[in-house]
Amino acid sequence: MWQEHLAGRKIGLETGPRPFDPHKPCLLMVHGSGGRGETFRPQLSGLAPHLNPAAIDLPGHGNTPGPGRDQVADYAAWLAEFIRRGPLRPVLLGHSLGGAIVMQLALDHPELVPGLVLVGTGSRLRVLPAILDGLLSDFDATLDLVLKYAYAPGADPRWVQAGREIMSQPGPQVVHDDFAACDRYDITDRLGEITAPALLIYGDQDQLTPPKYGRFLAERLPHARLEIVAGAGHMVNLERHAEVNRLIHPFISAFSPPASS
Repeated sequence: MWQEHLAGRKIGLETGPRPFDPHKPCLLMVHGSGGRGETFRPQLSGLAPHLNPAAIDLPGHGNTPGPGRDQVADYAAWLAEFIRRGPLRPVLLGHSLGGAIVMQLALDHPELVPGLVLVGTGSRLRVLPAILDGLLSDFDATLDLVLKYAYAPGADPRWVQAGREIMSQPGPQVVHDDFAACDRYDITDRLGEITAPALLIYGDQDQLTPPKYGRFLAERLPHARLEIVAGAGHMVNLERHAEVNRLIHPFISAFSPPASS
């Protein structure tokens, strides 16, 4: 049924290893800056027994043609169109930039968002000028800087190397525009309008969106629960994937509507 949302368009969409089960809830995952759906492989496999998981490539990333976008609202509008084209109304999981996108979608089209899982994100996402400038002037060195902040000390080097390969793929302009979209984003004054149930997940060693970002959201979103995962950085869904999956499964199962509308 995920394929019905594609409507003949070329869009990168990874799904779980099991056949679609119409009796299970659906989860659509949205990656962060410079990412692609592949970054959710541990969720696609680990949650498949319980849900119908899928992870989408944003425009200009992975297998979805560009151009990319430089405004969160533009990504949110694109995602809204994707969801509207098919029968499913999935719970939305967004990591970092992806979290900003799904929160914006919840503001603009609440009827499309039954619930939210927000991972390492915030209502305002300022970016260091050194990162914004460096992505265009010295892409490789700036990726190293981003990755230094993205993972907790002692993170599996295989995750770090995979993250570098993924972020290298879209190219400097797309990655820069992703971070620029984050830097321009601010919905702080509108958080009370997001009424969908929300699960907030943060790594306790996240240097890009520290747990204080989650506490801020938890205090202002009407129906939110905050979980902080020990020993994880910004890429908590990779670094502590088993624990993250254990948090996601019961949250979605507790309130999700039927898989199809």
